[in-house]
Amino acid sequence: MPPKRRKRSTSSARSKGKGKGRRSGSQQSEVNIDHPDDIFPVALTSATQELFGCCADEDITQKSTYKLLKKDIIMEDIKKRAETSDFSSVKQIVLDYPEEELLLVFDPDLTYGQSFYLVLTPEAKNRILAPPETVTPEPKGWISLGSEKEIDEESVKETREKLKILVQKVHRRFGQPFSFSDSTTTDNILEIPSENHSRFSIKLMQRDVGIQPVTVLQNDSTQTHRSPQRNNFSQYSPRQLSNEELKSILQDESLKSFCNKVTPRILKALQEGEIAKDPWKSLETEFEDDGARQISGYLELYFSFRDPKCTTDKKISCMNWHPTIDGVMAVALIDNMQTKNKEATITVPLSRPAFIIFYSLSDKTIKLLLESPDDVWAFEFCPSNPNIIAGGCVNGQVLLWDISAYTKHLQEDPSGSNTTSNKSHIFNLNTIKENKAPVLHVCAMSAIESSHKAPITDLHWLPQTFEVTDTGLPVENELKTSVHIVTCSPDCTIMFWSMRAPQRTDPIAYGNQPNVNERTATATSSMAEMFKHLDGTWKPLFRISPPKIDSPGKYVPLKFNLDNYPNNDNTEETSVKEGAESTTDNSQLYLPASKTLKILKEINTKFYFGTESGELVYTDWKLEKDEFGRLCMPKPLQCFPTHHWLVNSIQRSPFFKDIILTVGGWNFAIWKEGVMSGPLVKSPYSDQECSAGCWSQTRSAVFFIGKEDGNIEVWNLLEDSHKPSQIFPLLTNTKITCMKPWTLSPKEHFLAVTTDHGVLHVFRISKALYTRSKHESLNLKNFFEWETEAMKREENWSKQQKQREEVEKIMDPDRLCKTLMDSGDLDLQNSEYLKLEKHILGSIGLEPAAASHTNTHTHTTPNITQI
Repeated sequence: MPPKRRKRSTSSARSKGKGKGRRSGSQQSEVNIDHPDDIFPVALTSATQELFGCCADEDITQKSTYKLLKKDIIMEDIKKRAETSDFSSVKQIVLDYPEEELLLVFDPDLTYGQSFYLVLTPEAKNRILAPPETVTPEPKGWISLGSEKEIDEESVKETREKLKILVQKVHRRFGQPFSFSDSTTTDNILEIPSENHSRFSIKLMQRDVGIQPVTVLQNDSTQTHRSPQRNNFSQYSPRQLSNEELKSILQDESLKSFCNKVTPRILKALQEGEIAKDPWKSLETEFEDDGARQISGYLELYFSFRDPKCTTDKKISCMNWHPTIDGVMAVALIDNMQTKNKEATITVPLSRPAFIIFYSLSDKTIKLLLESPDDVWAFEFCPSNPNIIAGGCVNGQVLLWDISAYTKHLQEDPSGSNTTSNKSHIFNLNTIKENKAPVLHVCAMSAIESSHKAPITDLHWLPQTFEVTDTGLPVENELKTSVHIVTCSPDCTIMFWSMRAPQRTDPIAYGNQPNVNERTATATSSMAEMFKHLDGTWKPLFRISPPKIDSPGKYVPLKFNLDNYPNNDNTEETSVKEGAESTTDNSQLYLPASKTLKILKEINTKFYFGTESGELVYTDWKLEKDEFGRLCMPKPLQCFPTHHWLVNSIQRSPFFKDIILTVGGWNFAIWKEGVMSGPLVKSPYSDQECSAGCWSQTRSAVFFIGKEDGNIEVWNLLEDSHKPSQIFPLLTNTKITCMKPWTLSPKEHFLAVTTDHGVLHVFRISKALYTRSKHESLNLKNFFEWETEAMKREENWSKQQKQREEVEKIMDPDRLCKTLMDSGDLDLQNSEYLKLEKHILGSIGLEPAAASHTNTHTHTTPNITQI
C-alpha cells in the first residue's frame, strides 16, 4: 500500500451522508491531491455503498479496508444510471481492466482526497492482497576472533587468599533485650572501623584504582526548532528496454547524425583537457578589462598529454625536449606520495612499473617507454650523443638507456602532416589508435651499495670538451664524447660518475698504446658489451659532501648548476637534426682513458647548488689536501639564505654566461657569478609558492615562473622588475613541477609545462613573447652592470661605516686614557698608536698633514701626563 499521510480532523462517519444521493466527502475536498498512477480516488454515495455492499465502517472497516467488485456489476450500474453513476468517470478504465474483479479500498484518512480509491492494475491489487512477508533474519553463530582472550586478560582475578575478619561482641551485652526502631536506607550501612593493634600493623603498599577522564559538561540553548529524526527508505527497480526498443533506437537516423557530429569534439576535449576547465573562471574572464583579456594571447594551449594507464596517481618530476628530433619530449613520473614522505620512497616497494614516457607532437601519441626498476626523479640526454640517456632513481641508483634502435621510430609521423602546420592542434578522429609503444629496458645501473642513500633530485652531464680525475681535476677529453655524469641527493653528497671501463694493468694495453682511431676500430659496438662493465658494479669516480661555512654539519643539496662551458671542438657536430643518423661511435665509451692526461686550467670548477633550506651555495668541486695530507672538500666560498624553502630550479641565462635564475620557496632571485654580496634582483614574497622557472630562449629579458596554484607568470626585466608583466592561468588548479621552452622555427615557439597530476601541457608562445625588442640584450647588460655597481657602492659604504665606527672607538679620549694608564707606557702614542691612526685615516681619505700630527700630539701628551 502507498504510505499513509498525516490524518485529518475529518472522521470516518463523515463519509455517511444524512440522506441518500448525497456524495460523501466531495464537498470536503478543497484541493486536488496527487495520487499514484495505479489507483483512482472515487466518491461513493450512500446509495452506491449499499448497492455494492461496501458501506463505510460497516461492510468495510479500518481492519478490513478493501472489497472485490465484479466488473460486470460495475458496468451494469454504469448502463442503468449513466452519468449519475459514481463509476461513470472510470468507465473506460473498467472496460480495459484485464481481470473480472476490481479492488476497492476504503481510505478513512482521505489520503488522496476521497473515502475510496479504485485499484487500476492487477499488480497493485496483488501487492495489496498479498503483501510480502517480513523474514526475521536468523542470528549467526559466534566466530571467535581472539577478543575473548583480551577480555580474559583485562578481567580482575583474585590472586591472593581472602582476609579473615573476626567480629566480637562484648560479653556484658549477651542476653540483653534489643529494641528495633525505624531507620532510613542510608542508616542500614554497617561500618566496621579499623583500629590500631599493638601487636601488628598492615601497610598499604599498592592500591588498584580505576581512573577515567570525562569531558566537561556544558549546557547551551539555542533558538532553533528541533526536528525529530525519522527513518525513511526508498525502493526502486530498473526499467529495462526490450530488444525491439533497442534496435529501433539504434537505427534512428537523428541519433546517428548527432553522434557523428559531437564525437570528434568530445574526443578533442578529452585529449586537450578541456573537460577539467572551470566554467565559472571562464565566465569571469569575459567581464575582465582589456588588459586582462590579452593574457590569453601570449600563451595558447596547443595540446595536453595524459595517459590514464601510466599517469594515474603520478606526478611529473622531470621533463626534457629531445635535442635533435623535433616535437619529441620525454617526461619522468614518480609516485605522488613520495614527495610527501621521502623516507617512504626508500622502504616502500612499488606496486607497478615506472617509466620515462616519450610523447610526440606530430601524432599526439606515446612513442616510446623507458622502463625503470624504480621511479625516476631526474634524467638528461647525453650532449654528445642524444641516444644515451642517464637517469637518477628514487632509491639513489643511476641508470643508463640507449635508444639508438628506436631513433627512426621516434622520427616517424604516421599522419604525414607537419608539426608546424597551423591546423596541427585540430583533433582528427582518424588519428586515434590503440597505443602500442615499445618498451625499452635499462642497459646498466649502478651498484646499490655505492649509490646515493636518498632520491637523486638532479642530474647533469659534463660536456665532451673535458673529463675529470678522481680528485676533480679537469683534463683533456681525447674522444670528444661525454663520459661523466654529476648527481646530487638529499643525503648531503654530490657524486661524479664515469662511464669508462676501469683501468687495465696488462702490458698489451699500455705497452704499445694505440691512437684513438685504432682503438675505435677494434672496439665492439654492441650495447650489451659496451655497458657490460657498468651494470651492477658501477661506482662513483669520487664524491663530495659540502660542509657548512659557519656551523658544524653539511648542506643538503637538491638542485645544482654547472658553468656554461664553451664548446671549443672544431670537429663536425655529432648531433644532427631529424632525418639524419648520428655519427658518434658509442663503442668509444667502453674504452679506458688515455695514460697521459693534459690538465686544463681554463675550466671553471666552481658551481652553484640549492639546498632544502632555501640556501644558494657557491663552492668548488676540486678536492684539496688538509694538514694531514688527506683529500677533502674545501669550505664553500659563499652561502646566501635567500629563499627560505626548497630550491627547485637553478638555470643559467642562454644569453649571459654569468647570470643565474634561482626559484624556491615564495620568491625567485637573479644572481651574477662573481658578485658575492647577494642577488642582483630579488622578487617580493608571493602568496603562492614558486614551484618552477625557466628563461626564454629568444628574449634575454623574459623568463617564466610557475606557481603552486597553476598560474604562469611572465616577467620582463626591462619593463618591471618588481611585478610580472603577465599572469596566465593554467586549465586546472594544479601545481606546476617543470617548465621547458623549445624553438622549432623562427615562427614556432613552444613552452612545455608539467603538473603534479601527471599532465603535460604544451603552449604555443605568441609573437609578442619571442620577438626581441631593439637592443634588448645591450639594455639588459647595462641593467645588470648598473645593479652590480650599485651593490658594490653599497658594500663599500657599509665597509666605510664600519671603519668610521672603529675610528670613533679608537679616538675616544676616555677609552684612550684608560688604555694608556692600564698599559703604563706613554711612549705608545709615538709608535703603534700613530701608525694605526695614520693607517685608518688614510684608508678612508682623511689622512692629515705631518705637521698637524706633530702639533696635535704635542698638546695631547701633557694632558695625559697630568692625568
